[in-house]
Amino acid sequence: MKQLLYKNKKGFILYLIGALISALTGVMSSLALSIGFSIFAVESQQDVIIRIILTVVIGLSPVLLQVLSRLMRIGFMRDVLIDVRKLAYQKMMKIPIEKFRQKKSDDYLASLVNDINVFEKDFFLSILNIVFSYGSFVIGFIILFFISPIIAVAVLISSIIILIITKLYEKPIRNNVKRKQEGNREYNEQVSNILGGLEVIKLYQVEDKFRGPFYKIVKRLEMIKNRTNLLQESQYTILEWFANTVQIALFIFAAFLHMEGRISLTSMILVYNFLGNMIWANVNGASMLNRLNGSIDIFNRITSTPKWESGNEQYQLDDSIQIESLNFYYGDNHVLRDLSLNIEKGSKVLIYGPSGTGKTTLLNCLSQNLTSYTGSIYVDQKELSTIDFESLLKHSGYVRQNHFMFEGSIQDNIILSEPLNKDRLYKVLEATALQEWIDTLEEGVNHQLTANGNNISGGQRQRISIARELYKDSEVLFVDEPSASLDDETARTLYDTLLSLDKTLIMVSHR
Repeated sequence: MKQLLYKNKKGFILYLIGALISALTGVMSSLALSIGFSIFAVESQQDVIIRIILTVVIGLSPVLLQVLSRLMRIGFMRDVLIDVRKLAYQKMMKIPIEKFRQKKSDDYLASLVNDINVFEKDFFLSILNIVFSYGSFVIGFIILFFISPIIAVAVLISSIIILIITKLYEKPIRNNVKRKQEGNREYNEQVSNILGGLEVIKLYQVEDKFRGPFYKIVKRLEMIKNRTNLLQESQYTILEWFANTVQIALFIFAAFLHMEGRISLTSMILVYNFLGNMIWANVNGASMLNRLNGSIDIFNRITSTPKWESGNEQYQLDDSIQIESLNFYYGDNHVLRDLSLNIEKGSKVLIYGPSGTGKTTLLNCLSQNLTSYTGSIYVDQKELSTIDFESLLKHSGYVRQNHFMFEGSIQDNIILSEPLNKDRLYKVLEATALQEWIDTLEEGVNHQLTANGNNISGGQRQRISIARELYKDSEVLFVDEPSASLDDETARTLYDTLLSLDKTLIMVSHR
């Protein structure tokens, strides 16, 4: 958070000034009211006219001040939200694939959408109210001190007591806000799960099986919200009672001072106005401190990136990949058992077997997508765990079973961030049997795909995915079930292409 504020320090300073200007609106309103009442205490017609003009001018000034305040604050709000979304994106991109898979996509979606929305609502509102409240308090304290130092000191002491009460509530409120965020994520995940499987739930008439867990989550979430509301209400009730008591006592004392002639009528009206504004501004500001702390907790959860263990060696295959006594477990399921294998550079290796025997798991271990294995994997005598993941990605490609397509053209989905080489693209399209289909499209390789390629067939998505890796032209290629969605003729063409490549090929298949 400190780095974010420092980066946007100019905007933050303008935001604080804008909030202070907003604080002046309450002071100006109180001043206008006091001058208006003082008209009854003057006898000169000229003084009456002057005070009427001052009352009108000062009374209208808050409108202009609020507009100016908003203009000064809006840029900082925009820049901070842009940076927060960038930081959240960067955090996701840095998560290792194995760690990323441990959570559902709904959890990341909740972080990118729900948590950021809560942060946006609470962070800026809290800062504005805190600066407004304590700015009003400081201005009022200075004015009151010149009118009656005793009243000013009494208000200051009451403000310290209000802060102490607020501090006592800080930890339980923050903990409950955190539980509420977790409850919201759990609820969103359950709703997404039900909607995703709605057809199956209806077809198999298993609504009752899902109704109970769903109601349980809803009840738990509402109980957490209720506890949070009760805490906040109890805090505000205590502060309200204390503030009212102090305000009434000081009102009586101010009236006593006026009766003794120690302060004028105008001063007494100012005391009445500023007492109410200052005490309630302090109550509001104190309650907003807990809200601000909660928004900072959300910011840290959205943007903080744990330090993942990663090697710093560069990936370079000159000799062979050695696998020694490799074991991998999914919970209690022992998938890979003491596997040892030597893969020479430039060789073509097919790992064949039925589903569930660990073929894809082996590829994920070799590509650092899974790192919690036991045993050893060496690349030219370098332990795989010591090799930098970014370096491995530059020198290897991976054709997966799930073929994700981005919204965009076929060409963009193949070349991604690589520079366009039309000759290489044409060869890749021919090698993957895509060219004949693309020739039938009006826009050719510029044909637009919808989200995840939902406007093309599964086989076409698979061939585009393979073309993507062939265009990248990595020296090592991991291929997982390349012919799963292809007819026999296309599959044979594809296998011939893969086997003719001048690269190390590690492929798994159940065919």
